[in-house]
Amino acid sequence: MEPAEDLSHQLWTMRELLEQLVYKLEVQGLLLAASRARWIPYVTAELEAIIEAIGEIETSRAAASARLARQHHQPQHASLAELIEHVEAPWADLLQQHRLHLLSLQSEIEEISRANHEMAKRSLMRSREIIASLGEQSVDVYDPRGVTTPLAVGSLRLDRTV
Repeated sequence: MEPAEDLSHQLWTMRELLEQLVYKLEVQGLLLAASRARWIPYVTAELEAIIEAIGEIETSRAAASARLARQHHQPQHASLAELIEHVEAPWADLLQQHRLHLLSLQSEIEEISRANHEMAKRSLMRSREIIASLGEQSVDVYDPRGVTTPLAVGSLRLDRTV
């Protein structure tokens, strides 16, 4: 397969995976917005699988990009924008379309991820408030390493005259 064709194929696959990532992030956001935390572990596992697949295709994309760079006497780690300047039609146009779509997906992923992070933080705050209102001073939760750790609740002042 010609290097430009191989790179285009890898970029198509990357686009498809990033579209799936956007979809799963949207699902995650909907679950967070609906306070359906029960399903978050499932969508998280699906997100992790997509991210792993993106890592694998990135390796193939980098190899295809390096082959195309060698073919056009460019540095091995030339950016896609730099490669586009040196390839002939119709590949230059197709690779440019891939580049623009990938940049758009990147922006969308960053925006959705940021919004989901904020929703998750607000949900955690609500959970802490609920735990505090029940009179519990701490609850065990799992940290990022999977070790249990107490989720300490700060002091709380309640007006019981209401």
